[in-house]
Amino acid sequence: MSKNRLFLIVLLSVALPSMVSAIGMGGSMSGMGGMVDKVQLQTEGVGKVEFSHSVHGTDCSACHPKLFSKKGDNRHFTMEQMERGRSCGACHNGRQAFSVEENCAACHAGAIVYRDTGAGDVEFSHTTHAEMLGFSCDTCHPGLFEPKKGANSASMEDMENGESCGACHDGNMAFSVAEDCMACHDM
Repeated sequence: MSKNRLFLIVLLSVALPSMVSAIGMGGSMSGMGGMVDKVQLQTEGVGKVEFSHSVHGTDCSACHPKLFSKKGDNRHFTMEQMERGRSCGACHNGRQAFSVEENCAACHAGAIVYRDTGAGDVEFSHTTHAEMLGFSCDTCHPGLFEPKKGANSASMEDMENGESCGACHDGNMAFSVAEDCMACHDM
């Protein structure tokens, strides 16, 4: 067996399990010398967080294995634990990188889909409301919406009475929730 072939077999036997595990967690392969770049992490409270290796650097030993194993069997940490330096909070502490306490949208601001079998699902876009319209997180959180999956349900009647989305979508600040169903619902 040639040295190159042996090297390739050893490399694959070491790297392949991590790559398969990361892809199984929702990751994607992308321009990083065979390393999985984007990994989807499912949080208990607010949905998926997309982690990008290319954004965070290529020094694997900075995080692996002391903060995260390479096997895909990592414990999930609460925001409180991260604020005390666990997991992402080891670097995202306000000194090395932005604090886990100060920039929620950097990690958690994807679109949120509210399931509605009667009128059609609604996809709420953080990008539209925060980045394009300039609202800050505390405009809605935690007052109007508790940042926890499944914690925020409101009927159309509730919204027409100023609750939930209806606090802004009242016909004055933004279009009314009663005006155009198709503006929000996928009918």
